[in-house]
Amino acid sequence: MIRGLSASANRQITVFEQGHGLPTGEVAHAFRRWNADARRPREDADRFYERDDTDLRNGDYHVRTLLEMTLHALRSKARRELSAVIGPADERVLDRTLNNPFAPQNLHWWMRRIGV
Repeated sequence: MIRGLSASANRQITVFEQGHGLPTGEVAHAFRRWNADARRPREDADRFYERDDTDLRNGDYHVRTLLEMTLHALRSKARRELSAVIGPADERVLDRTLNNPFAPQNLHWWMRRIGV
């Protein structure tokens, strides 16, 4: 459960987890990790999962990727709610990092950032 989200949004997240074979609470865990890591210095952050199957499609085990996948699976109201609670951590990461011009452009923005 993610605090600040409606019961409907949290139910939709649970359905998403079940549909992707994730344990209940995995998205909330990713949310807490992303928030905690956004507060740590980049070199101390560990933004990757221990799990081997977070995103079977592309082998991307980044916690923010799981949150993004979840956003796309939710209905619009729940998507806005989750986006609003993820937003502050995204802003912290963006404020403390720079775009890596040498990173492949097909990566998500959070994987193309370097610490300053």
